[in-house]
Amino acid sequence: MPQDTGARIQVVWIDATLTHVLMTCPLAAAVWDWFAATWAAITGEHAPPRSTDLLLADDQRSWRPASQLRPLWHRLRLATIYQLWAAYHRARHQPDAAQSAGAVAARVLSSCRKALLGEWRLSTVTIRQTAVVLSDWLRGRDPKLARGEFRDRWCHRDILCELVAAPNALLLIHWSAQHPVPLPA
Repeated sequence: MPQDTGARIQVVWIDATLTHVLMTCPLAAAVWDWFAATWAAITGEHAPPRSTDLLLADDQRSWRPASQLRPLWHRLRLATIYQLWAAYHRARHQPDAAQSAGAVAARVLSSCRKALLGEWRLSTVTIRQTAVVLSDWLRGRDPKLARGEFRDRWCHRDILCELVAAPNALLLIHWSAQHPVPLPA
C-alpha cells in the first residue's frame, strides 16, 4: 500500500498483483499519466487510455497508434513496463528506498534516449567497418538503419529529435526531463 510522504511515494509491496504493480498503484498511475501525455505531445493526437488491455497486453482494439509510430509506441510502452517492474523489485529488496514517479519516468526517458542514439549510430556508421572484432564474426544481415527509417521512427513532428540539413545530417535531441512533457514529481 502506498503512503504519501510528500514529493515521494513510499511503496510497501505486500502480495501485489501484476495489475497493481504495473497499472493501479499510484506510482504506476502517475508514470502512465506521464506516458500518455508524452505520447499525445509527440503525435498531436489524443492520449492513449490508461487501459490494462492496451498498455500491458498491447490489445489495440480500442485504441491504436498510427502505423508509422508503432516502433516508437512499442519502445516507449515496453520501456515503461520494464522500469515499473524494476521499481517494484527495487522497493522489495530495498524497503527504505523511496520511489518517485519522476525517477521511474526518468529511467524510461534515459532508456529510450539510449535506444534513439543507438539507432542513430546504426544510420550513420557502418558497424562492420568500425567494429573491433573480426569481420567474419559479424555474419547475418547488415546492422544498418536507413536515415529515412530513423526519421520515421524518432523524428515525428520533430518533437523528440530532428535531423538538421547539413552535409552529414546532424541530430538534435529535444527530448529531455522538461520537453515535451515535464517528468512527474
